[in-house]
Order: sequence, then C-alpha cells, then structure tokens
Amino acid sequence: MNQTLLEKTVEERHAELREKARKQGVKPVEKIEDLYLDYVPEDFDVDEFLEMVREIRQNDFGKDKL
Repeated sequence: MNQTLLEKTVEERHAELREKARKQGVKPVEKIEDLYLDYVPEDFDVDEFLEMVREIRQNDFGKDKL
C-alpha cells in the first residue's frame, strides 16, 4: 500500500532519503570547505542576494510549488 507523505513517520521518511542518497552515491560533507564556490563574480553583492532571497520567501511563503 502506498502511503502519503503525511501518513509516514519521520523515521520512515529519513530512511527513504538515506536509501535514495545511497543509490545516487551521495556522500556526507566532510569539510565545510567542500561547499565553497570556486568562482564568485566580481560584481556579486551579498546584500543584494540576501534581499532577493527575503523577497522570494515573503512572496512565495506558504505556496505549494509541487
């Protein structure tokens, strides 16, 4: 029987995600440096980026994108 997402326990959902990650070869991050970008554009403005993120979150908050 297929369960909906709301019918599954947190542990069941975590187990599914771990299995999916294993099948896709996803490995845990070992060093924070592994997440660093190799390239950041010269004109990149972190404040503009954060403002854009805030606007998107305010405008899209609660909207179902699936």
